[in-house]
Order: sequence, then structure tokens, then C-alpha cells
Amino acid sequence: MPSMPLTLCCQSSLTREGNHMKYLTLAEILQPCMGQSWAVGAYDTCNLEITQAIVDAAAADQSPTIIMIYPHHAPQDSWPTLVRLIEAEVERTRIPAALVLDHAKTLEQIACALELGFSGVMIDASLAPLDQNIALTRQAVQLAHAKGVSVEAELGHVGQGEEVLTEDQQQAHLTRVDDAKRFVEETGVDTLAVSIGTLHGLYRGKPKLDFDRLAELRATCPIPLVLHGGSDTPDPDIRRAIETGIDKINIWTDVRIPFLQSLKETLGGPIGKIEVTDALGAARMAATEVIRRKNQLLGATGKATHYV
Repeated sequence: MPSMPLTLCCQSSLTREGNHMKYLTLAEILQPCMGQSWAVGAYDTCNLEITQAIVDAAAADQSPTIIMIYPHHAPQDSWPTLVRLIEAEVERTRIPAALVLDHAKTLEQIACALELGFSGVMIDASLAPLDQNIALTRQAVQLAHAKGVSVEAELGHVGQGEEVLTEDQQQAHLTRVDDAKRFVEETGVDTLAVSIGTLHGLYRGKPKLDFDRLAELRATCPIPLVLHGGSDTPDPDIRRAIETGIDKINIWTDVRIPFLQSLKETLGGPIGKIEVTDALGAARMAATEVIRRKNQLLGATGKATHYV
């Protein structure tokens, strides 16, 4: 399948620094959208084709993008190879991009990402007591800031869509405004993932987002706010979240499912007549189309010019 024609970005924020590409930091890529009613999409990748889909979508629509590696999807020993192929694809199109480690649980994972040239890292201690979350996040910030890298942390907890929780359990997972103020002040974190009712993966029912809580968090926190669980969340809720103060939206399931569905459909034919490149190419295009729609929904289309 032929590749999508690309429009190259005119921006010049990507340079070389030692053996690694110098990406925009997470803080740098989010700064232009704060308070402007648009957000940057953050997409996980675990292989070449999904990386190409993320990059092709951004290049076609002149959108900034955040490419993420999640340890659960990509074992740590695969990161060096994955980082190199991401770098090659970003360099091919010159899109405004940040490379972020998603949901790191340990400082060792953070240190590895810093060594590999990531421009943002997320430390996730959201299930720990507040004081422990603050302590671990502060350590991650010290490590990352020494390398000029931004840090995201999570306060409150965004669970999984398949979980069955009581109303009290759901409320307990939401981000408390007073805790957020203290957390930001004591950790020095650059971006904060907040819990307002979204979940990772697919929902069992319709999500109920607490926009009043989000508005309070936006008024309290002077840094970019992140929404995890962007997949399967209704488009009107996504737009309202952005207009209320969300600056970065994480998306995986809404990309993964069309990619796998395309593979499933292709592989349903006579196996002896199927070319690997055709199967993967079709899946790549399916993912690209979804990401382009997401970038449009987020208001990121055409915003590459903000990074010239």
C-alpha cells in the first residue's frame, strides 16, 4: 500500500544533541495550547507502523504530536530500537514532537529513558498515599530536570474501563483540588494528569466527567493538565474538557482497535496470498485515519506553526 503523501513542517525545533535528537520537551510542546482551547494528542506506540501512523497524521495536518512508549506495551530492552525508529520517522517529516515515557513506575525506568534521549517522562505513583506520591515524584523531577527533561505525574487515579467500582470508590479516585495545589508546589512537576471520571480502555457505560472539579483544578494549578483515558470518551466531553482546561490527551485504545481490526480483516483472506507489507500497510493507514480525526477534534490541526 502506498504511503500517504506528506506535507513537511517548516518548523526548526528539532535538532541533534550528541547521539540523540533534541525533541521539544513536554513542557515546551504544551505551552502554546494552555488557555487556547486546543490540546496536543499523545499517542502510545510499540512498533514501526503505529509510529508511522502517528507521524504521518501529524505531518499531513501540520499538527504537533507527543509520541509515547509505555513499559507495559514495550519491554525496557526494546526501548533503544524503538527510540531509533521513532527518531528516524520524526526526522523524516520534521514535525514538532516530544518523546515521552508513559506510566513509569520506578526511578530506574526514568533513568533509562533519560539516557535514551526522551524529552518527557511520566512517573506514576497514583495508587500510593499522597506523601509517597509526592516523594517519588520529587525524586523523578530532580533526575529529569538535571537533564533538561519535563516530568508528568498523576494525582488521583485513572483506572481501567473494565473495572467494576462503587460510587464511593469512583469518587475516591478523583483528584482533590487541595491535594493538587500541594502536590504541584512540593514536587515542582511540569504537567499533571488529573482524574475527573475518565478510564483507560473501553467503558462499560457512559462516562460521567466532573467538569466542575476540572475547572477548580485549572484555576488552582499553573501548569498544563493532562487527561488520561481519552479513548472511548464521547467527542463532546473531550471538547468540553479541553475548553475547561485540559492541554494534553492520551490516546491508545482508539488507535489500537482499528489497527488490529484491519489486520484481522486482511488475514481473513487466503493466507498464502497475503503479503506482510500489505497487511501492515492497511493497518497503518487505518490508524493514521483515526489519529487525524483525533488531532482535528483536539484542535491541533494546523498548529505546527506555533513551534517555528
